[in-house]
Amino acid sequence: MARSAPVVVVGAGAAGLSAAAELRRRRMPAVVLERAAIGSSWRARYDSLVLNTPRVTSTLGGYRMPRRYGRWPSRDAMVEYLEEYARRAELDVRCGVSVQRLDRRDGGWSVTTSQGVLHAPQAVVATGHDIHPVIPPWPGRDEFPGPLVHSAEYRNAQPFRGLDVLVVSASNSGSEIACELARDGAGRVWTARRSSPPIFPREWPRGFPVNPGACLLDLFPDRVADGVTRVAQRVMYGDLSRYGLPRPDVGAQTRAKHLRQGALVDAGFVKAVKAGRIQIVAALERFEGPEAILADGTRLRPDAVVAATGYVRDLEPLVGHLGVLDPNGHPTVTGGRAHPAAPGLYFNGFHGTISGQLRYMRKHGRAIARAIARERRAAGSGRNVAGGCE
Repeated sequence: MARSAPVVVVGAGAAGLSAAAELRRRRMPAVVLERAAIGSSWRARYDSLVLNTPRVTSTLGGYRMPRRYGRWPSRDAMVEYLEEYARRAELDVRCGVSVQRLDRRDGGWSVTTSQGVLHAPQAVVATGHDIHPVIPPWPGRDEFPGPLVHSAEYRNAQPFRGLDVLVVSASNSGSEIACELARDGAGRVWTARRSSPPIFPREWPRGFPVNPGACLLDLFPDRVADGVTRVAQRVMYGDLSRYGLPRPDVGAQTRAKHLRQGALVDAGFVKAVKAGRIQIVAALERFEGPEAILADGTRLRPDAVVAATGYVRDLEPLVGHLGVLDPNGHPTVTGGRAHPAAPGLYFNGFHGTISGQLRYMRKHGRAIARAIARERRAAGSGRNVAGGCE
């Protein structure tokens, strides 16, 4: 297979565009395949969404986010940025092309798509964490008479005005949706949680972003970052146990890296809980007609339910047969390293950390491009190189 052939990048979100731009910067062609549109995961989110990491640490390589986006870029600003990023980098992005499977063939990769088969010496998977929304199969779910929607379907509070709403999961999305509902006209708002998340504000104190501190903690072992963030939360919020938010069982960095669950970035949620506008309740177990039955036996009668219950990556159909995923369906190696069973195959956008994913999409995009450049130089000289180093 010709080593000058384009690298195939799967996914036109921040991770895919970053990798493709870094490849092009090193004069290696890349084609980006996207099943929907550039930044499709951002387009599908609720209207009020803003980044939980500041503009300066969230920008991609080669084009800084404009200052007019403010410190915390909005959903629409992020979509605009990704479109402009692809345009400025002159990327070959082909939208409406679904990638179905990658197979090792002839020293490279055979990429089966909805529009035929492509062949590439290397491939980068950058489809992200949030592919298919998941609503748990709660018993009685189909008999609940009111609206029951995933947070991916939620846009704003207008359809829920005057309604009592149960928001399932005290995640980032769940907390922000609950806060918006309580502020913009819903009746009673409950947030059901199975575990207590680490909680941090975007800014503390006096408007200072906490994200740079999180970036520094990435340099330390997980246990150190867990300890520092545990103390920091107590200093910032005190003891929240009496409000239904006890100290987390799992540290913030361990939770982010190994469970792929982020901390709750507080945008008014804690204040609303303390004021009684949001009530923290036990985990949802099942439905009985119009009633939601919680783990502690409490019965609620919500008019509507919003399930902020996450997504599946759905990498198994794509690469599950290659032996590169762990039992939870997550890539075992990411960034500038290739799995020994799949030389020339890289993953971007799957790294978990308390400091945010976008900065690692930038870093790993560069690492991937360097690794592929080494592979191509080695191929040209006749040497055998498998993967690279981050």
